[in-house]
Amino acid sequence: MENNFQRILDERTRRMEERLVSVQEKVEELAVKFEEERETVPAAMEKTGQELLHMVSTFQEELADERFNRLNREGRILAQMDAHASEIITSIEYETNQREQIANNLQERIATNEHLRAQNERDIQDKIQSELSDLRGMIDKERQERKMEDDEIVIALNKYTKQLQSSLSVISS
Repeated sequence: MENNFQRILDERTRRMEERLVSVQEKVEELAVKFEEERETVPAAMEKTGQELLHMVSTFQEELADERFNRLNREGRILAQMDAHASEIITSIEYETNQREQIANNLQERIATNEHLRAQNERDIQDKIQSELSDLRGMIDKERQERKMEDDEIVIALNKYTKQLQSSLSVISS
């Protein structure tokens, strides 16, 4: 009976250790995943933001160069053909409006990307908190199971002790 009790106790200890190892592996996997996402997501967003800023800067430089060149052409054309002045001015205003609209669209994209990056960071934090809560729940459940198993072991020991005492009292009589 003592061997049987020892075998049951060893089996429960082994299962408990396996569950504990499983929980530890999950915690380590989550920590690694968190670290990877913590480094890659902001870096990717930062890179995209830098690329968009570079595009806007390049576009603004090109726009400035184009504006300078256009003003020189305008002066020559106005000197040669006063009749076409209003047509050229209309064309220039249209191009300027389009380019400013493109610049505004790019700035809106930058703002949207920054908003998405912030949202993604919040989502990651929420996910991490959720996973941590789940792990805490698993740990609490494991703690309760261990307590119940400990209580079962105490009950079994009490029964075994009671049986030994009754056997000893029968032998003594």
